[in-house]
Amino acid sequence: TWSMGAKFTVDSATLANKGLEVIEAHFLFGLPYDRIEVVVHPTSIVHGVVRFRDGAAIAHLGYPDMRVPISYALTYPERAETPVAPLDLTAGPLEFFEPDVETFRMLALAREAGERGGTYPCAYNAANEEAVSGFLEGRVGFLDIAALVEEALGRVDGAPARDLEELREADRRARELAVAWA
Repeated sequence: TWSMGAKFTVDSATLANKGLEVIEAHFLFGLPYDRIEVVVHPTSIVHGVVRFRDGAAIAHLGYPDMRVPISYALTYPERAETPVAPLDLTAGPLEFFEPDVETFRMLALAREAGERGGTYPCAYNAANEEAVSGFLEGRVGFLDIAALVEEALGRVDGAPARDLEELREADRRARELAVAWA
């Protein structure tokens, strides 16, 4: 529904982007993984929903255009005018679907990496970047992306990093494993 570039388009198609968002939500908001729910919204109008204990929900809706969140990040807590057209609430229905985690293994792998902790989320990201790169270069098939990431996650130790150098090493090792398996 919008132009994101090749890497982000593949991550969207595999739901790896949603998996990374689950990990981000865990760390940014301190939410346990079992309280983070993912739904697929094909038109990219709803960017996030917060559900409250009373059952009410508040959603952020807008056209899929990064100029709005970037503007907000730069002007917070104010909201500046942008050239983005206001959302037409009559444009069509809002549809949501539960993701099929068997078909979209990257979402399940991200959640598993996050729950395991340590350097597993780093390894997930690094292996995914290499697998997607291999796909875009024609070295691996689309369905091989999740298999490459799963293989890399199964071979890294995932121990917590004590410093940035150990985190870089976990990243390097996961990339090495993904490339070797490709």
